[in-house]
Amino acid sequence: MKLVFIQRLPLSYAGIAYISAVLKKHGHSTDVFVEGLHRYLVKDICETKPDIVGFTCVTGDHQWVARRAAEIKKHLNVPIIVGGSHSTYFPDMIEIENIDIIARGEAENIVLELMDRLQTRKEIDDIAGLWIKKGGKIYKNAIAPLTKDLDMLPFPDRDIYGKYAFLEKETEFSVCISRGCPFSCSFCYNASKKEIYFGQRIVRKRSIDNIISEIKFLRQRYPNLKSITFNDDNLGLDSKWFNEFCEKYSRLDSPPSFIASLRADFINEERAKKLKKANCFCITIGLESGNVAIRKNILKKDISNKTFLLAARLIKENGIKLRTSSMCFLPGETIEMGFETLRLNKEMKVNYAWIYPLQPYPGTEIYQYAVENGFLNKEFSFDDIDPLGILESPLERKLKDGKKLKVLHRLFYYGIKIPGFVHLLKLLVYLPNNFIFEFLHRFSLLINYAKFHKINLFHAFVVAIRVFLTERRIRISIKADDVREA
Repeated sequence: MKLVFIQRLPLSYAGIAYISAVLKKHGHSTDVFVEGLHRYLVKDICETKPDIVGFTCVTGDHQWVARRAAEIKKHLNVPIIVGGSHSTYFPDMIEIENIDIIARGEAENIVLELMDRLQTRKEIDDIAGLWIKKGGKIYKNAIAPLTKDLDMLPFPDRDIYGKYAFLEKETEFSVCISRGCPFSCSFCYNASKKEIYFGQRIVRKRSIDNIISEIKFLRQRYPNLKSITFNDDNLGLDSKWFNEFCEKYSRLDSPPSFIASLRADFINEERAKKLKKANCFCITIGLESGNVAIRKNILKKDISNKTFLLAARLIKENGIKLRTSSMCFLPGETIEMGFETLRLNKEMKVNYAWIYPLQPYPGTEIYQYAVENGFLNKEFSFDDIDPLGILESPLERKLKDGKKLKVLHRLFYYGIKIPGFVHLLKLLVYLPNNFIFEFLHRFSLLINYAKFHKINLFHAFVVAIRVFLTERRIRISIKADDVREA
């Protein structure tokens, strides 16, 4: 049996790579097609003669998935399955025409069972974790159990992307150490995940030896490898595990530098020293907002500014770079609060300061808060989400200082990096946003991306162009469909 994946962005997707590895291990075949890297996407997919076509979908991609599924169904009479975070939390997506199956939660073993049954022509209606549309009826099966032992999964099949040159040239690879997060920030789906998997252990870690084995494999398979990004919510949740990890990683022969995420309140002097010894290049901290009241009461992240400043000092004193993730256009945020976020980043001497416009995903606590307090229209839907999540926020027009916050967002990087620029910025926010600010913002994204990933500016530009052209094609396609429907 052959499963063909379709994805929106020209990046390596961990979920697809894991599912592909499991399927290949059990005798099935897979392929992947990336939007924007094919002139005739559907034609190229049809030529591979798949038995089933799969999409991974995050909120904001659902329109694209629906349109591509419709195109494929015109040429291929095969089942179409959709997995990912959107289908997990909003399985009613099964009601969209041309979508036959929804996979909820961790899908490696779910999809394997589906493929095995399709191959042997057995019924698939009762597979846990799947919602299935068949004969005018929808079979809504219970969620499948989480994978308890992550070591039982094979290493991700990155070779599935081998036909695309972008992977072979990469010097940085992502590795998943764990799954799950114990916290319940209001802007995240994690609270919903806890409800879905109630009674199960949400946070699970791979064994350190298993992780080290994957890194050794990557170094052998991809000689260009220079650094690792650990895609985990918090590397330091388990102190014993953390200490052992740092020790074993540091004993690798020329260990690749790595990037890891930690909460500010999990960083102390001992941990910072161990991370440096293990060749940690950069630590990412979720700062969110410089305003304590918003951070605690609205974002549900009760960490003091003093803790952030201490964590930053320890990180920098040990020669590790610091990246922060901040947000703007938050419910009730004023321009003064926005400048608090800028000032805290500046005081922390952040190397890479990223600031994202809030995307209030339906189903999250912050979405409910925004609607109830008039910061978001009740008619707001998934269709209004910015798929990339880096340019616009639906709350902008509802905030008193929305226009000023937009200028602050566009010039945030320069307020941190250029001495004295913050004083000018306090005047610039009274100007309307314009093409100069837009250009400067996009240029700052390029610079930040290039420095953070230790690549040259041209390479970063090529990545940005690939993403831009993909998004442009999708927007044109959606508008054309809307015109035809009208």
